[in-house]
Amino acid sequence: MRIAVVNRKAWPGIMLIVAGFMAVMVFMFSLLVDFTTGHAQILSVASLCGNGSAPDYDLTYDSLQPHWTVGWESYVSERMVNEVDRVLDRLNDDSIAQTMILIQPQEQVGIRTNCAVHFLRYMQLGLPTGERKDNGFVFLIVVEPDSIDVHYAVGLGLPALTAPELTNINRAAEAAYQSTHSMDEALLTLAQKFDTVARENYPPLLYPTPIPENTNIPSEPASILAICGQLCMGLFFLFFIMWMLTQVGMGQGGFNSSGSGPWGRGGFSSGGGGFSSGRGSSGPRMRGGSGSGRSGRTN
Repeated sequence: MRIAVVNRKAWPGIMLIVAGFMAVMVFMFSLLVDFTTGHAQILSVASLCGNGSAPDYDLTYDSLQPHWTVGWESYVSERMVNEVDRVLDRLNDDSIAQTMILIQPQEQVGIRTNCAVHFLRYMQLGLPTGERKDNGFVFLIVVEPDSIDVHYAVGLGLPALTAPELTNINRAAEAAYQSTHSMDEALLTLAQKFDTVARENYPPLLYPTPIPENTNIPSEPASILAICGQLCMGLFFLFFIMWMLTQVGMGQGGFNSSGSGPWGRGGFSSGGGGFSSGRGSSGPRMRGGSGSGRSGRTN
């Protein structure tokens, strides 16, 4: 059997070919890694709040929330969130402003002013129709290592809220956090200051209650006599039925004095039923928008 022997003079050429092949493979692998990393970075940047685009702006929040404050779990106590809900519920019930507060760590926020606007549009805040249409409002609290940065977005239906007023609210909340390092205090300051400014610019919108039509009482003598006759006939039949029931009871030995008669002791038995007035029958209140989410100014 003959064994092929490679000429020693061919070795340099073979090694050069192998080296070139390896270099090409390394180059292709580096390109693949760079492409994958760059693509991941692009996706990561696009998913930051404020960097997305319509219609969902890369946001995935539920359209209805249990609180007006979103993203609070790692920063604020539930007691304070409920207290802020009461302030913002009244603003919404008075048709002044439909307000949400978004709390986000700085690493999850891209363009901060855009983040506030995108959240307002995505959640469709603001009334859909009426005099206070598009009265949505958003505060964005960006949590930094030693401070917070507050921004806002205003719906088109709230033109009376001026930039100086709203900027002062932002600075007040930031100062409250800076002095106490308590997000509870910052959130409460934000809600209370906004409630004051919003009510100074917009009074509660009271909807007129419909006035029931007056029932026309017949004034003719003949009509009055007819009504009196009907009342007398009704009373006669009522007494007749009561007399019949009394006769039936006497024929059966009288009513049971122990209260076990057909109606029980002291009248009709209420039983164990009845209408439930608890909140569990209708479920907890959910907050969110049902309008267009059209926004105007931001800062």
